[in-house]
Amino acid sequence: MSDYDLTIIGGGSAGLVLAVAGAKLGKKIALVEKHRIGGDCLWTGCVPSKALLKAAKIANYIKNAETYGVTVPGSSACVKWQRIMAYVQSTQQVIEAEHDNPERFRDMGVDVIFGDGHFASPNTFIVEDTENGQTRTLTSKKFVISTGSRPIAPPIPGLESCDYLDSETVWELKTFPERLLVVGAGPIGVELGQAFQRLGADVTIAQRSGRILTKEDTDVSEQMLDYLREEGMAIRLNTNIAEVTKHQKGINVTFSGLQTPPTSGSEKGTVEQTFDKILIAAGRAPNVEGLGLDKIGVQVGKRGIEVNSRLQTSVKNIYAAGDVIGHYLFTHVAAFQAQLLLRNIFFPFSKTINYAVVPWTTFCDPEVARCGLTEAEAREKHGDVDVFTLAQADVDRAVAEGETRGFTKVIASRWNGRILGVHLVGANAGEVIHEYVLAMQEGIPLRKLSGMMHVYPTFSSSVWRVAGKWFSEGTLIRALRKLIRSG
Repeated sequence: MSDYDLTIIGGGSAGLVLAVAGAKLGKKIALVEKHRIGGDCLWTGCVPSKALLKAAKIANYIKNAETYGVTVPGSSACVKWQRIMAYVQSTQQVIEAEHDNPERFRDMGVDVIFGDGHFASPNTFIVEDTENGQTRTLTSKKFVISTGSRPIAPPIPGLESCDYLDSETVWELKTFPERLLVVGAGPIGVELGQAFQRLGADVTIAQRSGRILTKEDTDVSEQMLDYLREEGMAIRLNTNIAEVTKHQKGINVTFSGLQTPPTSGSEKGTVEQTFDKILIAAGRAPNVEGLGLDKIGVQVGKRGIEVNSRLQTSVKNIYAAGDVIGHYLFTHVAAFQAQLLLRNIFFPFSKTINYAVVPWTTFCDPEVARCGLTEAEAREKHGDVDVFTLAQADVDRAVAEGETRGFTKVIASRWNGRILGVHLVGANAGEVIHEYVLAMQEGIPLRKLSGMMHVYPTFSSSVWRVAGKWFSEGTLIRALRKLIRSG
């Protein structure tokens, strides 16, 4: 007889959702966590980065206060790094106390166990319990592996000798760097790079490819490149780092290959530059080491643990979710996967995962939000499509708040206005996107969104404005007008 109905390995987003739901169903649940409840999101990802971005935004407001008719003594904000870090940590402590406290889960009936562990068989997991100093053997009917991922560094000669930072160790930084190199221009690199730039650092971003935010629509990445450069960030595209050398005055970095400086065309050859710190934001790897998965037959690929459409591994009683399966590395996707697993583990008639509508946001300023296909992807998949755009400067609330940078871009089917993709650049884009997400999930076309009343003046009134363009610019309407005129 098994000790537990379900044992969850990893206390991040997916694991916590499953633990709470399983306990509420009256199931016997074990939650094994190596370090701290809350996962990367609470301790090294979503929460601390958003708190840092808020501090950076305040500093930027002070810098530009005269735009709003407010005079601030001095020419710039006085940044106190240790106090900023104290603010960041205070936000984490509040969330931990209210939501991710181990005792909260224990009070629900979840057996929370801290320590490293490995599978001895498909039904047995052995844990070195660090709280009690003993080895525990857990038997369980089902398992879910949700051990997350970790940052990895590219193979740059000399990098290991320079005490580089990544998205985990940056929160341990004691002294604010005046010169910072960020390697990688994905969401993490862009968010942290902009934050440090606004707080007073001289930031350079090095990107191997020809554009930043490569998973976004081309129009989005090009616009954000312009915005970041306008703020003073140096962004080197198509750039390799040939060597890193640490010396008394800092870290010498040799850039090689084709580079695109902010103020000129292209140049070849090598360029050397000195920095105080290097922040690596160039990739992540799944946390699968030490679990003994190979011994019990759980298949692991390049991206992570391999699962089927029901999130089941190659061992039928073992499932996996979150970053460790390598599909979408987002906290909200992990929670979404956990909801599916709840059904598939505890209820009859299992369900397959559907990734057709997956939104995400990069919390730079202005924010970047996306759901669905890019324009290029939509044209490749559907042929001719309608594209409707609206400048943020045409949104009255954005004008009133001086937040006019950005635009909305909606890709829709030509004849019925079904939304295929949405791309937002602008203030509160991460909030505005959800109306589109609901419309896409429920098959609500643009014509119906245009008939929905929106509060004025709000940022989300842009949805109404863009949806209304279907009646003036849409292929179907134009065809009907042409038909009527010819008749």
